[in-house]
Amino acid sequence: MIDTHCHLNDSQFDNDLENVINSFFVSGGDSIICVSADYPSSIKAKQIAEINDNIYYTIGVHPDDCNSYDETELEDLIITKSDKLVAIGEIGLDYFHNKLNRAKQIEVFTSQINLAIKYRLPIIIHCRDAYQDVLEILKKYSPLEVGVVMHCYSGSLEFARELIKLGVKISFTGNVTYKNSIKTKDVAKNIPLESMFFETDAPYLTPEPNRGKRNEPKYVFNTAKFVAELRGIDADELIKITDENAKKFFNI
Repeated sequence: MIDTHCHLNDSQFDNDLENVINSFFVSGGDSIICVSADYPSSIKAKQIAEINDNIYYTIGVHPDDCNSYDETELEDLIITKSDKLVAIGEIGLDYFHNKLNRAKQIEVFTSQINLAIKYRLPIIIHCRDAYQDVLEILKKYSPLEVGVVMHCYSGSLEFARELIKLGVKISFTGNVTYKNSIKTKDVAKNIPLESMFFETDAPYLTPEPNRGKRNEPKYVFNTAKFVAELRGIDADELIKITDENAKKFFNI
């Protein structure tokens, strides 16, 4: 199985990264996408991917770090990329943590979308309390020239359907397993299988029954099995379909 969004470059993994990676593959894992949030984590993600088989990486600046964004700096990372660079992300808008710098967030988000289009790389979007603005920005680029996935989706089913009309994929983390995640369960149960990925967002959002522990890539299986039960389908079949979605999206 593929963990399509994991932060192996997070400091929480510094002391046991090799064990975390090995545990994933021993559990039957296939590949990991190591996702970045700023310039230093992009460098670290590249280093991790280059020394580990079946681990790929992304580069990008998260909206929380938009004030540190330098377009030339990020473009240099694309120009000097390894063949394991598979996407730009995570990028986007976050009005939950930052309500006063919306214009700056939009400027940085748009700049990175343009770089992704220029270099033909798919986009991983972080969106929190900013769904309408994200949708309006994506509509300006419609039809989308590169793949787009909404990571850790927690919006409504109606909004998910609007995104899917644009060709956007929807990715689910462990939060779909939480008792109060009613909207997320509704989305996971009803969107087309071809629009769906799974991820951990490790070390965050650990799925049940391991909630409270540090999240790891191996727990992506828990989330997939939970959604398979929601939909009343075989877990292995769901994993096969969503892995094919991810392989095509990330070109791996």
